Amino acid sequence: MKLSLFDFIDETLELYERKMPAFYYAEGQIKTAFKAMFNDGESVVSFRTRIKTLNSLKEKLIRNQFYLDFGSAQEAIDNLSDLIGIIMQCRFIRNEAELYKQLFEYFKESENGDSRCVFDNNIYLNLRMPQPQIQRNGFTIFRIDGYYLFNGDRINFELQIKSLVHTFWSEIEHEVVYKNPDFVMYDSFNRNMLGAIRDNLDVVDRQLEIMYKEISYESKRAQIGMDEQGFKVFVARSVNDLVNRKMKESVGFTTDFKKCSATIAQYIYIHDFANGENNRDKMITYLEMLSLMKDNPLDFSEQINLERPFVHYDPFVDRLGRYLESQLNVNFQWHVFFTILFTIQAENDSVDLANFCKVIKLLLIQPRWFASTFPSFSEKDAETARNDLMNIMLDALIDANTIKIIYEDNLYRCMNIFRSFTDQISSRYGTLESYMEDQGMIRNDLYHQIAILFH
Repeated sequence: MKLSLFDFIDETLELYERKMPAFYYAEGQIKTAFKAMFNDGESVVSFRTRIKTLNSLKEKLIRNQFYLDFGSAQEAIDNLSDLIGIIMQCRFIRNEAELYKQLFEYFKESENGDSRCVFDNNIYLNLRMPQPQIQRNGFTIFRIDGYYLFNGDRINFELQIKSLVHTFWSEIEHEVVYKNPDFVMYDSFNRNMLGAIRDNLDVVDRQLEIMYKEISYESKRAQIGMDEQGFKVFVARSVNDLVNRKMKESVGFTTDFKKCSATIAQYIYIHDFANGENNRDKMITYLEMLSLMKDNPLDFSEQINLERPFVHYDPFVDRLGRYLESQLNVNFQWHVFFTILFTIQAENDSVDLANFCKVIKLLLIQPRWFASTFPSFSEKDAETARNDLMNIMLDALIDANTIKIIYEDNLYRCMNIFRSFTDQISSRYGTLESYMEDQGMIRNDLYHQIAILFH
């Protein structure tokens, strides 16, 4: 004769199957509501739902001895806490607690003590349960009981919040341990081994989060052709890789070119992209050119010869350009810098050198601000004072005699020093005559403040 417990199980399975359409409906409504609540955030990777299968139900009825605790099939189904399961999968372990706290924004406590969803009044969660819960294996999990009201009946569901590594761990534990018929003894050795695996996964989680933050940061910056920082990062890395490869090929060694690469990227952006016209086409051109340069010969041992001696109508550009011209084949760092710059730029070398000096001037001296200084002077006298200060700065930079004068951080510091100093002098002196009386002191002060940047 068949055991009576199997009659109970058969009745429960039959009733369960008849109610399946309602379960599917509830599953869809629950999933829709949770997507509406959390889909806008970056933390949630996916929502996974499932309805307990008949085989799984049968196993649970026997394993948990429902046939002893409940007198009817309906009562057994009513006490099936995970009839529907929903897993809200997040990226990292720390996101689990963050998402749990967010539940309180979308579920408000009702008169019966459970919390009702503001997006769907038929969905309830028991947010009074302590979290995270302790599992049988000793590890924690964010697991919350809930139910969906459908035509007056409660359809129970279980919400779990799991990071990627905890999801992976659950699958390992479920399939390798609990579903393995050959795993006879879950002794202390095996328990310790599984604990060590879990600890290693926690380390992996932290490493993945660090990597994700770095990738996210770079992605936000990498709006190539549209965003200054993204473009500069792309060009700087490409140029630095190119220099390292070509220097190794041509002279047999490499130098630290990272800061020079950043300066070249800054120059290219200001010179070719800052006006915002046809940036996409220009970006494609640069991509193609940098790609071709990797395969073309580039010899850093060859001299650079300008088409003609450098001369320019702008005093600042002329002085800086003549200094740089004198260094092209003398200082190897300058030689490498301009070998790359002249290779990348399309015009003749003298024009490219002039354009580079113009950009350096623009980075050091903001034109509109500079033109507004010395307001109490006549226009001619103000121009004289401005040119004097500009020449003092140039003297300090040229006398430093180092490629460090074009590093982005040094240009920024120099610009701040020059602007602050000029503003002070502009407000302190009312006439060119009074300025010239203290010109020696002014020169020494400004020269020293800039020169000290490079010592």
